[in-house]
Amino acid sequence: MSFTGVFGLVMLIIVAVALLGPSKLPAGMEQMWLMLSNFRRSQQELPGLTLEQARRSWEASQSPFYDLIQIMYGAVDHLVELRHRIFIVIAALVIGGVFAGIFVNDILAILTRPAQGTTLIVLRPTDMIWTYFEVIMSTAAVFALPVLFYQVLLFVKPALESPEELSIFRGVALVGVPLVVVFFLTGMAFAYFIMLPFGLRYLMSFGTEFAEANWNIREYFSFVLAVLLWIGAAFLTPLIMALLARLGLVSPQSMARQWRFALIGIAVVAAMITPTVDPVNMALVMGPLLLLYFLGVFFAKLAYRPRDVSAVSGEPASQTASGGVGQGTQSGG
Repeated sequence: MSFTGVFGLVMLIIVAVALLGPSKLPAGMEQMWLMLSNFRRSQQELPGLTLEQARRSWEASQSPFYDLIQIMYGAVDHLVELRHRIFIVIAALVIGGVFAGIFVNDILAILTRPAQGTTLIVLRPTDMIWTYFEVIMSTAAVFALPVLFYQVLLFVKPALESPEELSIFRGVALVGVPLVVVFFLTGMAFAYFIMLPFGLRYLMSFGTEFAEANWNIREYFSFVLAVLLWIGAAFLTPLIMALLARLGLVSPQSMARQWRFALIGIAVVAAMITPTVDPVNMALVMGPLLLLYFLGVFFAKLAYRPRDVSAVSGEPASQTASGGVGQGTQSGG
């Protein structure tokens, strides 16, 4: 599935959550599940269940879906807050979509420059409509990216209590989010100025003794947007690694030791997002991604804070140490 396809599916789920409302969402999921359960029972010529009967059956069978619904019933207040944040993100997407719609012809002209030397054609009556829609929505998503990250941070902020957690929050909000935008746009610039020209030039020259390159405009823009957005997302790797190290989940030493596995993963990612799988284009993608991985190791060394084991156990480190010494003294006596 393309990046825009994934984005469209996520947006559909988000809009559904926002429109249904927090209190109606778990009830609606329960009703849908009841309908599916009764449909399966009707196929087996069994009588249908009422909602109360179904609830007892789901609870007796220890269904994880039933547990999820109960959690959602108990988290209505959080879902109300989530709905508020979703509406803000949707507003940012609408504003971004309006600006993208105003300048959509300029954006289309910019995105067609890497395809100079070939002819873009329309094969279906709705191809241009979908092309405009895809370009506008993708541009709106990039425009709303910092708003999305800030809203996620504001949603999780009430759950942060310790000074260390609040310190991490301030660091991510003040430094991390701007860096996300910078790295994402840098990845898109790399894909546009370096990766796409090489890849498209190769695709245009491949098999020219048998056919002339005339590409469907909708497929071309889907391809270009997918490359731009996926490469932009891949350039966020160092920031994700730094965040994991700052949380104490992974140490920079373990990241450095696992470079061979990272190389294999990078090769797989490069094969998925590169225009072609020839060595030149693969190297164009793998090289920067490998450098980004080691840059992430460097960032992780700067940000790493080992996890406080005493904080996990709920006892201060001094008490734990004194307790251990006391026990040792008693056992020795």
